[in-house]
Amino acid sequence: MLPADVPPPPPGEPVPTYGYVVLSPAERLVVAGHMLAVHEPDGPVIRLCRSWPFLAVNDRDCIWCHNPWPCNAASWAEQVQVDDYGWAL
Repeated sequence: MLPADVPPPPPGEPVPTYGYVVLSPAERLVVAGHMLAVHEPDGPVIRLCRSWPFLAVNDRDCIWCHNPWPCNAASWAEQVQVDDYGWAL
């Protein structure tokens, strides 16, 4: 329980790579679109190794932040678009 003299947090949300920000719905979509344009995987969905037995490997990273794909920014941006449009663009 918070003490009575602590004000409530502002009406924002944590946005990956930006921190805690307050965005209008239109600004939120613009930021999400920018994140999806910048954060992309670095390779194909499945890579086949040339060995026996054939192995399917899915070890992609984000080309922008170098985190395992899907990175936090791309996941957040896709969820924003799903919330507003019903699907990711």
